[in-house]
Amino acid sequence: MAGPWLARCESALRERRGAARRRAVGAGPKYDLVFADRVLVTLVHLCTGLPHAALAELYGTARGVQP
Repeated sequence: MAGPWLARCESALRERRGAARRRAVGAGPKYDLVFADRVLVTLVHLCTGLPHAALAELYGTARGVQP
């Protein structure tokens, strides 16, 4: 069921762009934490005001997205 839906989405995006995609599927930044953990870290930062360096130490990851 996901196959036809993804094909329809990609077709609509191609029509809006007017050309094929420029980057491969899945290209972009690779995160150390999954989405749910990133949301959790964001909420902890907003509630406690801990600096990003402290949060990186707590969660065992780099401070920012690595290029």
